[in-house]
Amino acid sequence: MTDNAIPFYDLYGEAFIRQEPNVAHVEDIATRSRGLGWEIAPHRHNRLSQIIAVFDGQWTVDLDDKHHKLQGNWLVLIPAGVVHGFHFASNTQGFVLSLNDSLLVGQGESTGGDLSALVWKPQTLEFKDARQIERFCSYIKLLKHELTADEVAQNLAVNHIVQLILVTVLRQQRLQAMTLSNASRESSILLKFRGLIEQHYMQHLAVKDYAQLLHISISKLNRLCQTLLNDSPKAIIHQRLVIEAKRRLIYTKQSVEEIAEVLGFSDPAYFSRFFKKMVSETAGAFRQQGNIS
Repeated sequence: MTDNAIPFYDLYGEAFIRQEPNVAHVEDIATRSRGLGWEIAPHRHNRLSQIIAVFDGQWTVDLDDKHHKLQGNWLVLIPAGVVHGFHFASNTQGFVLSLNDSLLVGQGESTGGDLSALVWKPQTLEFKDARQIERFCSYIKLLKHELTADEVAQNLAVNHIVQLILVTVLRQQRLQAMTLSNASRESSILLKFRGLIEQHYMQHLAVKDYAQLLHISISKLNRLCQTLLNDSPKAIIHQRLVIEAKRRLIYTKQSVEEIAEVLGFSDPAYFSRFFKKMVSETAGAFRQQGNIS
C-alpha cells in the first residue's frame, strides 16, 4: 500500500474536529464496528489521537507495520498520523476515546509535570488490575456525560476527566515497564545460574551453593526456575550431568566407571543408578543404542 492510498479521517469522516479544536469524543466499539462486520480498515487521523480499550475480548490491531493479537483487557495508544486498523470479535465490549492533539498539548504543565512522563507512542498496554479497569470505565462514563451535557464549566470538567484518563494510562505504562524490568532481571539471574552450572556441575554443588553464588535465597532460585524454566534447580543441575554423560557414552570409549569418575561420582554404582533414574535405561543400554536424544 502506497502512502497516498492510506486514507486520512477526522473522526471516521466527521468534520466537527475542525470546528471545535479542544474536543474529545467517546464511542462504544460496538456502535461503530457492528455495522462494518467488526472490522475497521487501515486509516489514520491527521490531528486526532486515540485510546482504544477492550475488555475481556479478542481482537487484532495493526499499528503501522506492527501486528498485535490481543486477548483479555487491553488499552491501545494511537498517536495522530499512525496507520491503524482493527478486527474485533463479534460483540466486543470497549470504548474508542478520540482526543484532538490540542487537548493533549500542555497536559504535563497543567498537572505539575506529572503527565509529562507519559509516553505517547503506538503501544499496547494490558490491564491486570480489576480496580484499574473499574476506575478507567468510570472516567469514560463521566466523560461521555460531560460531552453531552450542557452545564457550566463543561470544558474545565472535560479537561480534568481527560487528565484522570491519561493518569491511568501513565500508571499502566509504569506497571508494564516494571514487569518487563523484573522479567529482564530474572532472566539475567537464570543466565548466571546456567553459567555457574557449566563451571561447577562436575563438583556436584548443592542448590544452596548456587543460591549463595547468585546472592539470592534458595526459595527465589526455586521460584525463578519453576516459573521461567518449568523445572526445579536440582533437576536443571542433574540434566547437565546427564547431557555430559550421554556425550561421553556416545562419543568416547571411556568406560562407565571412568565417566562416573570424570563427572565427580565417587561411586560408579551410584552413577549407574542416577543415570537409569534420569534416562529410564542403563548407561550400557544407552551406549549400545547410540541414542543421544
